[in-house]
Amino acid sequence: MKTIIQGGNDKNMVYNVDPVENGLNNWDPDTGFYEDYDIENYFNDEILELIYRTIHAMNILLLMICLYQCNYMVKYGSKKITNKYQSKKINVMYYTYLFNRFYSLCMIIFVIYLVNTYEKHICKWYYGCESNENGDLTASAYYYNVYNSECPDLYKLEESYLDHHPQLEVNDCGDDGYECCKIDVVCDGYTKENRSYEAFNHTMDARLRDYRIGYQNIHHTSRGGCSSFDIVSLINTYLYSDQQEFVSLILHIFLIWFNMNMLIIFIVVINKGMDTWIPLPSEPTSESTSESTSEP
Repeated sequence: MKTIIQGGNDKNMVYNVDPVENGLNNWDPDTGFYEDYDIENYFNDEILELIYRTIHAMNILLLMICLYQCNYMVKYGSKKITNKYQSKKINVMYYTYLFNRFYSLCMIIFVIYLVNTYEKHICKWYYGCESNENGDLTASAYYYNVYNSECPDLYKLEESYLDHHPQLEVNDCGDDGYECCKIDVVCDGYTKENRSYEAFNHTMDARLRDYRIGYQNIHHTSRGGCSSFDIVSLINTYLYSDQQEFVSLILHIFLIWFNMNMLIIFIVVINKGMDTWIPLPSEPTSESTSESTSEP
């Protein structure tokens, strides 16, 4: 069985999908049916596309600001201004205009970088191991996709979970970790290692003698209860962190732009050398050119 975890800090986004016999993929001669969809087709790039659209929208807004500043410079930039306030104002307009043009180009380059760098990685965690008709080990799997990193191991999942739950008691699990919450790693590990069902069954039998066999401690004390502390919780928290990194990109883009503009304004205001405005050179019009050529 395929269990899809779509992401976010919500367990309701976990659902099972049955294999789809369809005519879109290759014919499977063993079963006589067309194969199921590729697992990638169960996921979309909606989050990544939303980030692209948001950055493009911010860039369009920035270019509109640049257009307004350019029109302002065309109207007032070639005139000599002696009023201190007006000089400061047009200096601010000029230097923020230069920066905004440069920042707009940086945003375009950054989007190109995202397109070529960020891609989804389909990750899986096996559970529910059993024997198939041939006596081999088979299992269901949780599938989820991440963008900002390769598929995490259990240690990274644990680290992300504990980072988002600072109220949990960490590393206080009693002697030898007896009081730690635990995650069953046998089915996932044996399936990924292509171990036999016989080996899996042997480990399950050994667990009857020692309940700790095949579990990995998660350094959160069980005194608060481990009923909601499972692999799905860890994956959901990691996916939430993955998505929050995209949101932080937008915030950082805005903060860099805002802070740089504030810095430019501050420098212009305190710089006494900018108390007067040096007019920008203007291109001669056709009338002024004709008048200058007609003079003796």
